[in-house]
Amino acid sequence: MNRQARAPRRPGERPSGATGRISGPGEGAGGLGERAVAHRAARLFKALADPLRLRLLALTRSAPSGSVCFCDLAAHFDVPQSSLSHHLRVLVDAELLDRERRGTWSWYSVRPDTLALLHDSLPPAGPVLERPSCCDEPVRPPGGSRTRHD
Repeated sequence: MNRQARAPRRPGERPSGATGRISGPGEGAGGLGERAVAHRAARLFKALADPLRLRLLALTRSAPSGSVCFCDLAAHFDVPQSSLSHHLRVLVDAELLDRERRGTWSWYSVRPDTLALLHDSLPPAGPVLERPSCCDEPVRPPGGSRTRHD
């Protein structure tokens, strides 16, 4: 497998080109268009589509100091260290976690800007609810009174 070498980032440092803006008027998260936000969110949800990775993110997020050592995370899982490292790498590559080397151990912390992007990608009143209804005909539920459907 051919992997490109990446320069390590400092905790909280954004990749080149990242603005840190979540959204502006008529824009999606990070100042991107709706389609780009949807693609970015889909990549994030794909990284979270594993129960072990969800638990890793939750444990890291709940760390009192804001960061957690690999050794502390490993104590919660009955999986090989190589497997745990792989799952953490997926979360770091998706920019859900930051990784910092301290001596021989890696420490992980949650990227709040990325969690905000996830939150903003699922607004309670999204584009479907903001559009007018396709029909204004009342709907009669079986055995019920007349109501309008949502």
